[in-house]
Amino acid sequence: MQDQRSSTARTIGLVFIGGAVIGALAGILLAPKSGRETRKDLKVYANKVSKEMSEVAQRTKAGIEAAVEKGRTLLESKAA
Repeated sequence: MQDQRSSTARTIGLVFIGGAVIGALAGILLAPKSGRETRKDLKVYANKVSKEMSEVAQRTKAGIEAAVEKGRTLLESKAA
């Protein structure tokens, strides 16, 4: 059961990263900016995506830990 949850969380993370990469590439290809401006924008965007991914990972971890704890509680109550 936990393997399925971690697989789902991993899939969601990969989809998010893929979308971020596609969005960044589209922005680069469609923006009429100089190389210096584009590199600056990419750096800002990469920092933003990194921060968002950290937040998503923390929320996902907290959710998984809560589910595991709930499962343990249920197992302990069934065993008693």
